[in-house]
Amino acid sequence: MQLELTKIRLDGGTQPRAQLLIEVIDEYAEQMRLGTKFPPIVVFHDGKDYWLADGFHRVAASHKARPGEPIEAEVIQGTQSDAQWYSYGVNRSHGLPRTIEDRKRAIKSALQHPQGEKRSDSEIAKHVGVSHTTVAKYRAELESTCQIGKSPDRTGCDGRTINTAKIGKDRHSAKRSLHNGAQRSSLKPLQPTIAPSVMEQMTALSLPHNPVMGARALLSVFDKDYLRILVDELICCLKEDAA
Repeated sequence: MQLELTKIRLDGGTQPRAQLLIEVIDEYAEQMRLGTKFPPIVVFHDGKDYWLADGFHRVAASHKARPGEPIEAEVIQGTQSDAQWYSYGVNRSHGLPRTIEDRKRAIKSALQHPQGEKRSDSEIAKHVGVSHTTVAKYRAELESTCQIGKSPDRTGCDGRTINTAKIGKDRHSAKRSLHNGAQRSSLKPLQPTIAPSVMEQMTALSLPHNPVMGARALLSVFDKDYLRILVDELICCLKEDAA
């Protein structure tokens, strides 16, 4: 639809880039004067306001090249918060490439957003268009400075909830079970003993030294929820070793 520029809200915290580039605005404006057709901008309409979620350079160029004229827009029914969340995932594979600062801004904003509060690193990474390790890095930074809290429950890409608060406890409980089982076995060697339940679910495998091939081997054996928890545990262990 054609939307008047004056109706578009630009002040809703939906600008994912660190800054707009004047040279890009000038270039777009010149192309608009020559008749070049641009993809429609994306706005979210909450019944009252139109929140711009994608197309800040195009809107600025339109103000410069065609002041007072409407712009082609895709209108999605949603709130300002919906527009913010949508904006963190734009320009992943189209439009002006994002800078490192742009991606950093999008990741941090997504982690601090209500819709990203309980999402896993992998799901946020998929939405923003970065690696899950990069998301984990900025999550740790925001948690260490108390800009976000540590959420025990996170939702994965498949919609299932993972309770991360139990990960460390489960590991220590397993160690205690093994230790206690060993003690019982040594005290009563002639009596049959029942192995701890953790031993019933052991999987033996050989991993190649190439980490890429090793990751693929793990994906072929274990389910995704287990591997997400395993990755989180490895990150915690590496941080402890580095401390």
